[in-house]
Amino acid sequence: MTLTAAAATGMALRGAATLKARALKDVWNIAAVLPMEKGMGAVTGGNNGGGNSNGSFSGELVPEENFLGICSRELLARGCELLKRTRKGELHWKVVSVYINRMGQVMLKMKSRHVAGTVTKKKKNVVLEVMRDIPAWPGRHLLEGGEHRRYFALKTIARGVVEFECRNQREYDIWTQGVSRLLTIAGERNNRHRI
Repeated sequence: MTLTAAAATGMALRGAATLKARALKDVWNIAAVLPMEKGMGAVTGGNNGGGNSNGSFSGELVPEENFLGICSRELLARGCELLKRTRKGELHWKVVSVYINRMGQVMLKMKSRHVAGTVTKKKKNVVLEVMRDIPAWPGRHLLEGGEHRRYFALKTIARGVVEFECRNQREYDIWTQGVSRLLTIAGERNNRHRI
């Protein structure tokens, strides 16, 4: 099969358009991907006693449901690689994600890869609090860009305080503000369902 230059160009453009459409679809369908969104819909709809099936939804976006907030939650739910310090002071790279589970708890999930990335271990913990005033780890300021690194910790039920390093202020803000916002959302939803 031979293609003319025009046909090849047309196929390439269609392929690029398809990839762009998929990327946009992923961005706009973020809420369907998040574990917290999957579990919460069933909880809110069951308390009406057969009345309005969509609860108190007015069709308007509340502040935490804006586009940037959703994107931030998506980033936290998918996770990224952060450097974690153990209680003994050892440093390990972990794929870290934070989300609200079906029980309305904010969960910290850490994955570590072993044996050339084929075997993974997952550890999940319930997050209680974000700790922002963590001092710099010893010796990290000597590395290139060390003065830009920021540190935070998550207080969990099972593991206590878990410390992480961020590469810059922006990454630090995404994690600390994002997890704080998830804790606020989970607290508001849990209080609403108790009443």
